[in-house]
Amino acid sequence: RYTFAEFVIGSSNRFAHATAEAISKMPGPQFNPFFIYGDVGLGKTHLLHSIGNALRKDNPRARVLYTSSEQFVNEFINSIKQSKTEDFRAKFRNLDCLLMDDVQFLIEKDRSEQEFFHTFNTLHGSRKQIVVTSDRSPKDMTPLEQRLVSRLEWGVVADIKAPDMETRIAILRKKAELEQFHVPDDVILFVASA
Repeated sequence: RYTFAEFVIGSSNRFAHATAEAISKMPGPQFNPFFIYGDVGLGKTHLLHSIGNALRKDNPRARVLYTSSEQFVNEFINSIKQSKTEDFRAKFRNLDCLLMDDVQFLIEKDRSEQEFFHTFNTLHGSRKQIVVTSDRSPKDMTPLEQRLVSRLEWGVVADIKAPDMETRIAILRKKAELEQFHVPDDVILFVASA
């Protein structure tokens, strides 16, 4: 469901969308890492999935992984419990593209944050694409590993703001179209104004 074709572009997200689309065509060196931040419900996860879906469509053998930071932490904890940290590292450090959602939940979880730091370094050093999202900019984070902030700022940082009225209307029309619902214009305008 989450593709670039379904993403509604407006002034509030144009830069993030353009960068995400460029990454999907040429992952790796140019926009790496790509850090997207903004409030809940503004399209960050949609862009992550759009990148992953486009990469897999163009190259079905690409090793692309979408994960939430919570899932990353849980898998890391389980790998420690089961004495399988090397398996965990092999999974996350041998990717062509890592797409991590809500990285803010990883911050201040000592060993998990450190593991992500080293995973980041491995992927970046191999010129593999890293895309992360958060509800705040890297500067507003307080990780235990301060070098992580500078790493997250190495590439492109894009914020997504709340959409303007025209974009909200376009989003509602797009959703109605995708769900095959007929919604009168006055109802769309009312919902967009709320």
